[in-house]
Amino acid sequence: MENTTPTAPKSGGWKVMGIISVVLGGLSIILSFIPCVGGLAIYSGILATILSIIALVMANSAKASKMMAIVALVISVASIGVGYWRAKQLADAIGGGLNQLQEKLDSAKNAH
Repeated sequence: MENTTPTAPKSGGWKVMGIISVVLGGLSIILSFIPCVGGLAIYSGILATILSIIALVMANSAKASKMMAIVALVISVASIGVGYWRAKQLADAIGGGLNQLQEKLDSAKNAH
């Protein structure tokens, strides 16, 4: 007797997660270059990294191509790095401005 049970197609969930993490990582890099909010790109980059790792594990378990997940992981990690760099720049600028303000206040207080 012939088996007529339909076989379920392989799930392509890793492709969807890979695409989502590539898009989210790309948006994170773009967001990181916007002044004063660049540091927020770290959080979306972390989310994109988690999604890309999940996509990589899913693709590996399905014995499918891992290229999309690897590209997503690279973009996501890069977005975290760029977001951190921009947040550090902002913190240094604010710290430098506060130091200058404190020096001016000290010099004004000593002048009187």
